[in-house]
Amino acid sequence: MLDAGTGTGFAALAAARVVGSEGRVCGVDISSGMLREARVAVEVSGLANIEFVKGDAVRLLQYGSGTFDAITCAAGLLYMPVTDALREWHRLLKPGGCVAFSTMRAGSPPGGRIFRDCAAAVGISLHDPSEPLGSVSACQRALEAAGFTVAGIVSESIAFLAEDLTLAWESNFRSAAYADVQRLGAEEQSALKGAYLEALAREEREHPGALGQAEILYALGRR
Repeated sequence: MLDAGTGTGFAALAAARVVGSEGRVCGVDISSGMLREARVAVEVSGLANIEFVKGDAVRLLQYGSGTFDAITCAAGLLYMPVTDALREWHRLLKPGGCVAFSTMRAGSPPGGRIFRDCAAAVGISLHDPSEPLGSVSACQRALEAAGFTVAGIVSESIAFLAEDLTLAWESNFRSAAYADVQRLGAEEQSALKGAYLEALAREEREHPGALGQAEILYALGRR
């Protein structure tokens, strides 16, 4: 199986444990830094049925058509051209193979929505990276447009850890989806950070616990 946009490899490692010694997992990511962390995790795990490869998960010409039985993508489609990625994965799957991906509902998580609101207040319009796949119907349309049969789409609410919320500024500011804010000068960045942290604190006062929730969609398609 292939784990596309594997990042630090957490989904690929979980898959490797499931498929066991008779299966093989390949994790692909464009980031060398992420892959370094993934390879360290493999060494710690002791798993021998997994490898990590640097590459663009949307264009994997090194693999022939029908190479994989299954392809997973854990939240990575937020940062890829959805149509191109799903079509490439359709090519890579064997007939009857499955693709499974997770994504955020549009407007989720709340911390991302508040960040976009704060950026808009200083004249920077940011799109919601969850929008292209941000509903059950959007996931269904995307799968069918790429040639898949929809096997199931499940909605779930997940809770963030308190530690996750302390990283809200850094994770949003450094996000590839929000590159425009990274071009701000140091003074403007500092002002945006202050406004964002103040907005988060206000949200927590007015809606206790809301910042710790995110709405997730899990979609499964068959080739």
